[in-house]
Formats: sequence, structure tokens, C-alpha cells
Amino acid sequence: MLLQVKKFSEKLLLPLGRKLTKIPANYFTLLGMISAIITFIGFYFQNLPLIITFLFVTEFFDQLDGVVARLQGPTKIGAFLDSTLDRIGDFFLFFGVILGGYTSIEIGLIVIIGAFLTSYTRAKIEALGIKSMYGVGLIERTDRVPILFIGAIFQIWFPTAIWWTMIILAIGTNITAIHRILYAYSKFSKKEQDLE
Repeated sequence: MLLQVKKFSEKLLLPLGRKLTKIPANYFTLLGMISAIITFIGFYFQNLPLIITFLFVTEFFDQLDGVVARLQGPTKIGAFLDSTLDRIGDFFLFFGVILGGYTSIEIGLIVIIGAFLTSYTRAKIEALGIKSMYGVGLIERTDRVPILFIGAIFQIWFPTAIWWTMIILAIGTNITAIHRILYAYSKFSKKEQDLE
């Protein structure tokens, strides 16, 4: 992955996570989705302070729910909600970028397709028996929001920063999806050959 956010977030958030273990991790997942919807409103009205603030909040809750979930012990309903609500959040974020006029419809749709394929391929491959896809690919979900956050900050000085950020995400997410498809083909083909 590009930014390795997940690698560092657990170290930073672990002390806080330990204090919050009495609160179900699903609550933080829900707060992350709500933050993404508020960010959508910021994009729609081109309110850069709101965008930057709630992109940060979205990422904060996205990382915190993972830390708390690992401390509490992962559950199937938690994994389902995390994956599902993250996809809803992704849609609102990138659709907001499109509606706010920060990118073209074509680029926005390519990012949405790449983002959803990145997450879908991971979920499907892991469901078929590969233990963890973490780290396979250039841009994971934990990279997408921070990259957009960085782009939003640069938008303060450069009026095309978010546009270029979406170009990076369009390329990176789809390269990741293709990488995972090839990875799955290689892994599952080898397993089937070993069984013959």
C-alpha cells in the first residue's frame, strides 16, 4: 500500500482504543460513515474547511474502529458492517467530489469503480480462502481517504489539487484491482494444480 496508514495508526490509536473497548466498534464504523456524508455536503457546497475537517474525522473513525475491533475480538457482523458502511462512505465521498465540480464525471466514475473493485476483490479473495490481502496492491481503502485529505489541503493553494488527486486515485485504485485479480488467478491456479 502507498501510505501504510494502517501500519502506523494502530500504534498511535492503541492507547485510546484500550480506553474505548466498552463501546462497540460498530459505533465508530457508523460515525465514520456519518462523517463521510458530512464531507459529501462539504464537497457539494465547496466548503473547503468542512471538507478538510471531516475527511480527517472520517479517517480517524475508520482507523479507530479497526483498532477497537481487534482489541474486542473481531465479529462477523462487525466485519460485515465495516465493509458495507465503508462502501457507502466511499460513494458519498467521491460522488461529492463529482457534484462539487472538483473533477469530471468520467474521472469520478473511474475512481468509484476502482475503489469498489479494490474492496470487492479483497473481500472475495479472502472469502475463498486467502487469509489476508492486506498490503496487496498500490492503494487500499486506508490510503484513499488520506490521499483525498492531502489533496484537499493542497486545494487551499492550488485550485486543481483535488482534480490531480482524483487522477492519482483513478490510476492507483484500478492498478490495485488488476493486481489483486492477477494475484488471485496465480494463487487459485496454483492451489488447483496442487490438488491434481
